Amino acid sequence: MGDQCTSSSWMWRISDAYDMLWKMVIRPPRDLYSLEELGPEKFRLGKKIYVRRDLQLQSCRGTLECSHFIPAKHAEARRPCVVYLHGNCSSRLEAFDALPVLLPHDVTVFCLDLSGSGRSDGEYISLGFHEERDLQAALAYLRSQPSVSSIGLWGRSMGATTSILRAAEDTDLAACVLDSAFQDLKTVADELVGKGRFPVPSFLTGWAFDMVRSEVSTRAGFDPIELSPIKSAPLAACPGFFGVASDDTFVLPHHTQALHDAWGGSRHLRVFDGGHNGVRPMWFLEEAASFLSEALRERDRAIRAAAILQGTAAELAAMPRVASAASQAFDDQDGVIRNEELRPRPDAASPSTPGAGLRASAPRAPDGPDADSSSKHRAAVKQYAADMENCLQQLQTAASEDVIVTLETGPPAGQRDTGMSLLQPVTDRELEAKPHIPPTGLHSLIAAEPDVGSRTVEQRSVAYPQAQPSVQPQPQPQ
Repeated sequence: MGDQCTSSSWMWRISDAYDMLWKMVIRPPRDLYSLEELGPEKFRLGKKIYVRRDLQLQSCRGTLECSHFIPAKHAEARRPCVVYLHGNCSSRLEAFDALPVLLPHDVTVFCLDLSGSGRSDGEYISLGFHEERDLQAALAYLRSQPSVSSIGLWGRSMGATTSILRAAEDTDLAACVLDSAFQDLKTVADELVGKGRFPVPSFLTGWAFDMVRSEVSTRAGFDPIELSPIKSAPLAACPGFFGVASDDTFVLPHHTQALHDAWGGSRHLRVFDGGHNGVRPMWFLEEAASFLSEALRERDRAIRAAAILQGTAAELAAMPRVASAASQAFDDQDGVIRNEELRPRPDAASPSTPGAGLRASAPRAPDGPDADSSSKHRAAVKQYAADMENCLQQLQTAASEDVIVTLETGPPAGQRDTGMSLLQPVTDRELEAKPHIPPTGLHSLIAAEPDVGSRTVEQRSVAYPQAQPSVQPQPQPQ
């Protein structure tokens, strides 16, 4: 009887762990929300007014619900755009964390509910496998808009994995911010089982993963073993800004370090506290926004320079006397660039070598006779080395062998939990108002911002009394 109970107990525990594993991969709790939770369509952030334009796009798995945040004034002007990609238990509401730090850089922000998440179509998610096609559809739409110039990505968890997969294929991306991505799904599953969070005996872990793999393939149409961003990271060419929480017990910090070390472009790493779904520190959000803004502007400048060069080359080609020399000069320049791109990195053979990122992405010394006198370069290298050493020390203090992996089943904490309090609603009257110079002796005052429930703004004028000439008192006769 006791043996029968024990056997039944083991079967129940294995079945429970099996269901939890496959649902963790493709059907975690869905973040459902109402349209009112998107906040006001017109809002003030700082001194500027912005509007949210909601739209729908078609992907291979159905309709995607999207939002594009743009300035209210001169909305048709050409600006860079940042696409924000949410995590596996989240939605486009997560982008509200990034709005206060991105919009002041005069960039637009595009966000969407990836398929299987939020209000978009789809029954299952795929942790980046199919979401990469959703991102591809969004990028195709943005690149068709005359008001969008260069594009960067900001992804968290599943969104970061999606960004890595797309960056490996899309050389036109300006930069990526990658928060808490995983190197491959097989390692995440092994760590979830092997760290004691699921009651499966060690000799059954291989069998359990095979069962989950079969279930995921049948339901969601992809093989988890093929989801390996670590293989795509070396193919990325744009700059990458990596972030990870040293106390992340869902996707352990070594995943981010491995992806950082394998990244094909220039890269930066920042470490903070807060866990996988915790609130990100403001300094990290601001630094990530500045990184994207600079990379986007640099991309725009490079595109303009390339257009000028192409125009100059066409003009020179029309001149028989100088066409041959000009063509040779462009070929020589192109050869230098290609050789630079193909030059092997010092750590390419061993991405997991300690300190590999420090050697690979440190600022390069200037070429030429004045290389030794470049004090600015030496200062930059010294600062970079100090930052990297601090990040690596924080990662090493959280030894993966001693950490118990936990399962995160909710959206990240952040602005959405405070009702997006930084976005103050505005009226159509405010939106259409034109700045003016008040007449002499008058001062125009705007009443205090009304409550969210009240949409009226009262305007009044106050006349100040004109200054009267002073009269000196006459002395009294003695």
